[in-house]
Amino acid sequence: MADTTAVVAAVLEEIATALPDLAGDPHVRDVLTTTVSDMVVAALTTLGTGSPADAVRAPEAALELARRLAQRGVPISVMLRAYRLGQASFQQELIGAIADASADGGEVAAAARDLASVTFSVIDAVSEEVVAAYQTERDSWIRRRNTARLATVTALLSSRSAESGDDGSALGYDLTTTHVGVVLWCGTDVDEDERLARLEGLVPEVAAALRCNRPPLVVAPDASALWGWFPVPSPDGTAMQNRTDAVADVLVAGTWAALGDPAPGLAGFRLSHQQAAAAQRIAVAADPDHRLRATTSADLGPLALLAADPGSAAPWVQSALGGLADDDEAAARLRETLWVYLSHGGSLAAAATELHLHKNTIVYRIRKAEQMRGRPLSDARIDVEVALLATRLLGSTVLRPAAG
Repeated sequence: MADTTAVVAAVLEEIATALPDLAGDPHVRDVLTTTVSDMVVAALTTLGTGSPADAVRAPEAALELARRLAQRGVPISVMLRAYRLGQASFQQELIGAIADASADGGEVAAAARDLASVTFSVIDAVSEEVVAAYQTERDSWIRRRNTARLATVTALLSSRSAESGDDGSALGYDLTTTHVGVVLWCGTDVDEDERLARLEGLVPEVAAALRCNRPPLVVAPDASALWGWFPVPSPDGTAMQNRTDAVADVLVAGTWAALGDPAPGLAGFRLSHQQAAAAQRIAVAADPDHRLRATTSADLGPLALLAADPGSAAPWVQSALGGLADDDEAAARLRETLWVYLSHGGSLAAAATELHLHKNTIVYRIRKAEQMRGRPLSDARIDVEVALLATRLLGSTVLRPAAG
């Protein structure tokens, strides 16, 4: 049988050559050495006794190694590669020892096959345990880190002073930059256990869509949402709208986004988040059929004032629109005509062109809309425009249920 010390040394050398950062980490080196030694002994014992290879349990050092790698953010793929490298080196050393001890080629080949089968089974059994240990520690570490970061973020958001004395170093984020506050969330149709993972997977794509110039700051306030601050160059209105459209394009089924305006510094950190949170409150209250995939404070306009109490929107809209707030096809057609007419500054010609109707039809519908409202369009016209915007964004949630 091969010399244990020599095999351990060969395996460690192979791992150190292929993964120098891992083997050279002083917080990992000792436990890595112990892990390799324990694994070599376990494999040699299994080969020598003929005991079931799949019954081998992960040594405590291997579990500790997995936990340390998780704590240091080393990808699980690196850990598994170390095991594959170790397996290959172990087999190579033993096959060499077998070949030195026997001149019978058939005997060497048979021994090599048995060796490969046993080492595969040992590594397979141990890998399940170390992967589970890694994932458990990683999840725990992420929760602890998120809790600490969330506490810091909450303190920054709640402070009334213009400068908190915190430069963001504790968060690893530059608070002096220009940020876009973003709230990402999942609908109830997404399994609760999958929500955060789905949202976290979107962060790099949202960052790319917003053309971030540095990594974003992201925290999870609960199991269904993420708060993010995405550092961006200061875009003009058109550029920001294009980026918002790009964000909407990367969102997957069951996910939504609300965005604030780009704003600089600590004050902007707070303001853009407040705008995003207000946009989210309105979006969540909206009929899903009318909800924008990515909502901005600019989309809401005056409706942002209702964000603190979305439930108050329905009675106000129904009062402002009268019969036009009925949730039926006739009222919807008149609301659409009125919206287009007002959006074009009261131009009959422009409204007729957009709706592909004759100007006389537009005139008729406006008169009909005034009759259904119960008062002229000129009476509290601003209220009419805001209420129409509410119906477009919130749909049936602010409309009067159809009779019958």
